[in-house]
Amino acid sequence: MEKTKYTFKHFVVVDGQRKEIDPSKVDGISEQCKILWANMVTGKEHTLVSKVAQ
Repeated sequence: MEKTKYTFKHFVVVDGQRKEIDPSKVDGISEQCKILWANMVTGKEHTLVSKVAQ
């Protein structure tokens, strides 16, 4: 049995028009959404960590 490959696209609606975005490069996307996206793409569990001020 062959594995099924999925393609995921992310969109936002701006001025009534749908625009495709890359969630890893958009600052307005919440960190939780980025973690879920990373989990889905890699198939591994990721967690959010804070940067320590140097």
